[in-house]
Amino acid sequence: MAPESKLFDLKPQLTLAMKLAATFAITYYGMLFLYTVATLVLCHYSIDSYYYGNERILETWSKDFFFLILEFLLSGLLVFSLIQIFRKKANGKAIFVVASLLLIAFQLVTTGIHPWVKYALEVLMVLIITPIRMKKRIIIKKGKLSLEEQPENERKPDPSDQASS
Repeated sequence: MAPESKLFDLKPQLTLAMKLAATFAITYYGMLFLYTVATLVLCHYSIDSYYYGNERILETWSKDFFFLILEFLLSGLLVFSLIQIFRKKANGKAIFVVASLLLIAFQLVTTGIHPWVKYALEVLMVLIITPIRMKKRIIIKKGKLSLEEQPENERKPDPSDQASS
């Protein structure tokens, strides 16, 4: 492995803020996941299909159904990534960041900027959950870059480690 790849500690250390934000996020995205499951199951029995004839449904059916499936996949991926974060797997944060940004972009396309508070909440969850720790310091001496191991005592202490002992 290249020395640059050992720059970050990819094994997540869950701080108290991260645990709280991830707990809220798993509830938030879990409820979104359940909502999309219920919508997918009951989409045939929507009010539009009851009041309008089959012609109106067939015009928008494929587009709406595609959006529902995409939202189902993204919310399911987010719940999976949050479970991976709680299991302290290295890929959980990366999946969470990518899926969150895709879901925010998807929601911007489908609903517009109007529910901006929801986007602010989702961005805030990403900013709290995703920070990673540095294993090494980058030092610039006389115009040259060098990597130096960061001693354990100089790293910021993890509040969750102190609480669990």
